[in-house]
Amino acid sequence: MGNINQSLIMAIAIILMTIGVLYQIAIGVAYQRMIQATDTMLGTDNKLLKQCKERFIQCYKLNGGVSNIPIFVDKYINRIRFMGMSVNFIKHLSGQIMMAGVFVAGFGVCKGIVEGKRFVDLLPFYIVSLFGVYLFLSVSSIVDMPGRRKILKTNLTDYLENHIAERLEHGIGDKEKLQWELEQERETTRKVRNTRPVYEDEEAEVSFTEKEAKELEELLKSFMM
Repeated sequence: MGNINQSLIMAIAIILMTIGVLYQIAIGVAYQRMIQATDTMLGTDNKLLKQCKERFIQCYKLNGGVSNIPIFVDKYINRIRFMGMSVNFIKHLSGQIMMAGVFVAGFGVCKGIVEGKRFVDLLPFYIVSLFGVYLFLSVSSIVDMPGRRKILKTNLTDYLENHIAERLEHGIGDKEKLQWELEQERETTRKVRNTRPVYEDEEAEVSFTEKEAKELEELLKSFMM
C-alpha cells in the first residue's frame, strides 16, 4: 500500500510539472504563430490578427484616425485570450502549477522519511523535482514571452501605421478631394451660365405671357387679312 501511495504521489507531481511546462510551450507557439502571420497580414488567416485589423479600421473611421497606434496595439495584445484566459494569467498559472508539482514531490519525500524509507527510495522525487524545475526554466527562457511580445507589437505597429493607416488616410483624403472638385465644377458651371452671352444663331427659349400671346395672334391675323 505504501508503494502504491508513493507511486501515486510521484504520478501527480509529474503530471502537474508537465502541465506547467506545456502551458509555457503553448504561449510560445501562439506568439510565434502570430509573429509569423504578421509577415503576411494582408492575407492572413490568423483570427486574432484579423480582429486587430478590423478593430483598428473601425476605430480609425469612427474617430477620424488613431492618435497613438502603439498604445492601441498594447491594449489589443493585453486583451488576447487563449482558452478564455489572458496570456499573463496563463504564464503565472503555469508557474503556480509547476510549484504545486514540486510541492507534491516534496510531500512524497516527507512521507517517505516518516515511513522510514531509504534515501535510494526517495531519490526519484529529488530527480523529478530538479529535472522539472530545470525544464520549466529552460522552456521559459526559450519562449521569452517579453521578447516575443515586443516583436509582435513592433510588427503590428509597423503594419497598422505604414499600411492600414496610410491607405485609410489617402482614401479619406481622395474622397474629400473628389467632393471639393465636384463642388468647384458645379460652382464654375453656375457662373458660366450666369455670365455667358447669348448669340443670335443660338436657339433660345422664348416664353410669352397669355396677354402677349393673344396680342401676337391678333397681329398675325391682321397681316393675313
